[in-house]
Amino acid sequence: MRTVSIARRTRTAVALVAGAALLGLGACATGDGDGAEGPSAAPSPSSDDGEVQGTEQDADAEDEADEGADGDGTSAAGERTRIMLRIDLGLDDTSGEGALAHDDLAALLAEPFGGTAECDADLVLEPGAAPVDCVGPASFGSAEPTQEWVAHPVLVPSDSGFQDGTRVAVLFSTGTELPEAAEDLLDEDITLTGVGFGSAFGMEPLSAEQVAESTLGTLTSEFAYVRVDQMVEWSEVTCEDGLDFEEFETVDCEATTAEGESWDLAVAPGTYADNDQGMLVGIDRTSGA
Repeated sequence: MRTVSIARRTRTAVALVAGAALLGLGACATGDGDGAEGPSAAPSPSSDDGEVQGTEQDADAEDEADEGADGDGTSAAGERTRIMLRIDLGLDDTSGEGALAHDDLAALLAEPFGGTAECDADLVLEPGAAPVDCVGPASFGSAEPTQEWVAHPVLVPSDSGFQDGTRVAVLFSTGTELPEAAEDLLDEDITLTGVGFGSAFGMEPLSAEQVAESTLGTLTSEFAYVRVDQMVEWSEVTCEDGLDFEEFETVDCEATTAEGESWDLAVAPGTYADNDQGMLVGIDRTSGA
């Protein structure tokens, strides 16, 4: 097993320069907590000599609009599983009870694209509930519902901190089901956050060191989809393996706080629906000790 440790000084450097582009498209819709707005790009992981690698927007990446997916839930050849995390569900109570009507779910998917969508059923807002198949826009260039999406109920930290509870959000992913290698993101003990680092991020597979550094940058970023930088003082991260953005799967990581607490993490590549590449980080809220 290969692990790597990233020191607290790295956290400080990453936090100062890590700006997120539009994350998961949620900010397009509301701007009131359903996403985070920030600079259009943020740095890729640092190179071995400590210099930050450039991450200017790659026009070619923006042209790779993913259309369609295989029936097994994985993206077709040459395509990445794209995701969209929507936090503001337009409901008064998202503590984990009730359901989101199928037309409201479709609107949640379609709204950021300015298009239309269709969903097969209501989505029960409970961890582990059955996913719902939808058809929605494939890209900004085409607002018609031509892309298969699947909606899952997931958990994100409560406003007071992930240690104090959770609230329900919806994770959309392209295809007909979430790939099996990433199913731990749906666990009832996992709370999600994420951040975008720009379209050039993740163009090449990330090493364990790079995954650890980018995960720490996500946890400490003020632009994170759900901020957790003010909840605890994250000190370092270790990861067991690297990530290839062509495969939507999680790797096991561990975050340590300045107080010596350890938190288990499930980290996945974040190919957000606007082609902004970043990280999707699941925190096991039962593991802090």
